[in-house]
Amino acid sequence: MKNLKFVAIIAILLVLFTIQPTEINARNGISFATTGSDGSSAHRMPTVTPGELRSYATIHSIGIEWDITGDENHNAECSVQYRALGTTDWQPALPLFRVDFNGENMLAGSIFFLDAATSYEIRLTLSDPDGGSDTRTVTVATRAVPQLPNGRVFHVIPGSGGGDGSNANPFQGIAAAQTVAQPGDTFLLHAGSYENEGEVQFDAAGTAGQYIVWKGAGDGDAVLDNVRIAAGHIWLEGLKIVGNPYGLRTYSAPQDVVITRNTFSGCHYCIYLNHGGENWTITDNTISGDVLPESGSFGGEGIELQHSSGHVVAYNSITHVADGVSYPQRNCDIYGNDIFDVSDDGIEPDYGYANIRVWGNRISNAYHNGISFQPMNGAPWYIFRNQVAAPAESALKFRDAVDRALIAHNTFIGWQGAQKTGAQYLLSVQSNNNLWISMTDWYAWENGVGGAANWKTNLDYDGFDWNGYSLAFKWGERYPDLPSFQAATGLETHAIHIDKNTCFEALDIPNPPPAPMPIQYITLKPTCNAVDAGVALANINDDFLGAAPDLGAYEVGAPLPHYGVRPVAALALSATPGDQMLFLRWTVTVSPPVTSTWQIDFGSGTAVFPPVTGLPADTRTHTLNGLTNGVQYTVTLRAMLDGSPFLTDTVSAMPVGNFIYLPLLLR
Repeated sequence: MKNLKFVAIIAILLVLFTIQPTEINARNGISFATTGSDGSSAHRMPTVTPGELRSYATIHSIGIEWDITGDENHNAECSVQYRALGTTDWQPALPLFRVDFNGENMLAGSIFFLDAATSYEIRLTLSDPDGGSDTRTVTVATRAVPQLPNGRVFHVIPGSGGGDGSNANPFQGIAAAQTVAQPGDTFLLHAGSYENEGEVQFDAAGTAGQYIVWKGAGDGDAVLDNVRIAAGHIWLEGLKIVGNPYGLRTYSAPQDVVITRNTFSGCHYCIYLNHGGENWTITDNTISGDVLPESGSFGGEGIELQHSSGHVVAYNSITHVADGVSYPQRNCDIYGNDIFDVSDDGIEPDYGYANIRVWGNRISNAYHNGISFQPMNGAPWYIFRNQVAAPAESALKFRDAVDRALIAHNTFIGWQGAQKTGAQYLLSVQSNNNLWISMTDWYAWENGVGGAANWKTNLDYDGFDWNGYSLAFKWGERYPDLPSFQAATGLETHAIHIDKNTCFEALDIPNPPPAPMPIQYITLKPTCNAVDAGVALANINDDFLGAAPDLGAYEVGAPLPHYGVRPVAALALSATPGDQMLFLRWTVTVSPPVTSTWQIDFGSGTAVFPPVTGLPADTRTHTLNGLTNGVQYTVTLRAMLDGSPFLTDTVSAMPVGNFIYLPLLLR
């Protein structure tokens, strides 16, 4: 019997030793391989396991964060496709970035250039060569472009109380007007100084889609000392704010605030979300602070978002501050801004987390750096199609904690070296299709510590000019030209050397910062070797015109972008949907002749309805009734004189039922 027990024990041990470790681990929910692809003994990493998926949007962008576990070797990938809900064709976007940084283990990224107020299907396909996959489709809606409400209209003049808000008997002072404020109301502030009211606290809240609007009446400057936004769904437009040190601040993290076409003058912190705020729209403001560029000051901000999220900061003109735009937290779009003569950095997303998007901005004469990465708290960031010229330090401020970012199609011009310090941090980013130019003799990239490519690195298809300096790159060692740098590092294998003196249509930077420089578009000549020298990037440069994308911020032959405050159209028509109706409102920047009239033409598809004619010249609103809900109508407004139109604008909008909200307005 003892011999039988001994034989049985030996048999069990033999079985256990012949079971592969993959079988044992699989029983515990983890799969490891014990051999490599060549049959050698090697562990494979744990398979990727998808976790929580988060999505969010601004007006024209969508962001994704998809948590995972496993994938310690960072080779999991996630492709991205998108389409408007109800359409059939999928469009590609850039893959999500693999992020293993600051406690986050995920894939994350953004989709750009989407239509406002539109639902999109996003198809995400996750795969890992080591095992594990998933496909998920999520539906995400972009936000609507804010629209003025069609509620009551009141008039306000400077004063200390009284009035009923009528044109004949305006409210005397903003405080008096606020006592009656309700969602959907518009208050027209007539010319004069409201500074005697001190800090104006706007604390009467609107509701979603029904802002409380405080707007310049258009008869001269309505001047306020400084303001606090202390409630959500407030709209400020056409005001002049002259407070110092603060222009505008917040209380209680107000949501969905619109700050547009205002002038901020002489402020140290001009727009400062010191007590937070989410989902603001800050556009077309003129901001001139009290900080001279030659001071080199680090304090005083144009627009400080103070670590808050969901904002759109676009088409502002910003000067005489330390930093133009600073401290977005997550899911923020910063584009179309004209930032010049600032004492520190042009744009400073410092401490930001995932999906910070900075594109299409022009930064001129930033004393220290163009765009700051000091530090990143999360990833990815997107920095593309910006023109930066010509900071004294570097195009990009790298100091520590740099992680995944797309840096693409930028024109980076430095006075002495495009990236004079911290170039080693580029090993964590994707840099494609940029121009890195030095105005004077210096390295294009300067990195005193060296470093090799890792799983994050994608540096290729860039263009460089070191202005004839005897050394082109410093990367631990010094390299006299691009081929020697490529051979030694394996980086930038498709990069090119360009000549700034022959490549640009105009490049006028006569003196180092802080000396002013002409505001300009630094565009390529068609004969430059940077034309058609780039690589295609889905959803970023889909509209390139030649055999391949051009390097730098501008595509030869494409329309130039607009920077700063957009001009006001002579006629601007808007349409607010309602139940079987559209409420039309329009503004004009010229005074139509008293003998002119307005004509409204409208239709849906092939159906055209009789026009509305003969509206008097001073008419600014009209309601189209008897329409069909869920049908898209095109409406054209014309100012008519002697039977001919002299002003025209067109919008499309869809009436909706009482229990449906579809903020659909297309221009």
